[in-house]
Amino acid sequence: MFSNQEASENLGGNMTIASDFSQVYGDESDLQRFSSMASIEFSGVNPKLVGLRQQAPIRFLFPELEEMGARSVVLVNTAGGIVGGDELTYNISAKDGANILVTGQAFEKVYGTRNKPSRLNVKLDSRKGSVVEFLPQGTIFFNKSNLERRTTINIDRDSHLLFGEIMYFGRTAMSEKITAGRIIDQTDVWFGGDRILFDSFRLTHDGYSAMHCAAGLNGATCSGLLLLMAPKPERNLNHILELLDTANSNGALGGASLMNSGLIVVRWLGDNATLIRQSFGNVWSNIRGHALGRPNILPSIWTI
Repeated sequence: MFSNQEASENLGGNMTIASDFSQVYGDESDLQRFSSMASIEFSGVNPKLVGLRQQAPIRFLFPELEEMGARSVVLVNTAGGIVGGDELTYNISAKDGANILVTGQAFEKVYGTRNKPSRLNVKLDSRKGSVVEFLPQGTIFFNKSNLERRTTINIDRDSHLLFGEIMYFGRTAMSEKITAGRIIDQTDVWFGGDRILFDSFRLTHDGYSAMHCAAGLNGATCSGLLLLMAPKPERNLNHILELLDTANSNGALGGASLMNSGLIVVRWLGDNATLIRQSFGNVWSNIRGHALGRPNILPSIWTI
């Protein structure tokens, strides 16, 4: 069985998958689009599900995973990906000391489009002494993809958060290069009612020159972001830097910084998606144990 990473890198071995839906279906204006919202809320030290709304194609699943030290939720997009014109919203909330881990069933895929952008809104709330982990599988951008994504994170001053995302630009095993499209990915972080980070990533229609310039992606085909708000930030930063030393020596470029608010920002950049994913997973599993007191493991579904 292939891992998710192996599967993504082996697409096209004995099978052809169109990266632009218009190659298959013609005029995109005739296709069905999703405008959907899903919400989930947990409350209490022994997290109880107190709110749930599901609307196709978004589903929240509750498999019996290994003991992760938190209530585990698996986020699923049953449509198999996002196309131009889709508008999806995820609202995920924990309050009153709830400990939750939200991960993904598979990579999110953003397919090529000729017309409307797709929009994805993610809202994460960690309230009243809660701890939230948000660990998606990552996002694969096909050539000519057009995505506007906005992630808004709210953290109370007595609450904690571990957030991550990996972006894959094209399917490198198929020699696919991103030559056109548009990606706007914004992450807005609020702590105790104050904005402490607004991170905006933009690639636009101009031949994706930012992918190749030294001040942009510098030829990278994969990037990663991890955010940590937890007690003893300086101690956590030193631990992350030690973990990144090993990754950097193996060819996965990574760095970390500590903001005045106590938020730790970790970034990865490189042209080897496997190394980036391995380094990301290693930092995540170690820091969840070091900073959050949870088992030093990743959910098995993330590593399949």
